[in-house]
Amino acid sequence: MSHRIVAVLLLVVAFAAFVAQWMFPFLDDAPWMLRTGVTVVGVVCLLAAVSLWMRGIANRGRSS
Repeated sequence: MSHRIVAVLLLVVAFAAFVAQWMFPFLDDAPWMLRTGVTVVGVVCLLAAVSLWMRGIANRGRSS
């Protein structure tokens, strides 16, 4: 169950990173490296969340 909690938190962080890029105009004036960093953080959080979620599903299947 703890894998899913961490996965949901990572999904929230990834969602916030992607929304920040599209919604907030201050990122238009930000340097290229900052915008790229926000994107990379979002992608890494998303991939980690999916990995943890799938690990939780795999562990659940073994315990049945």
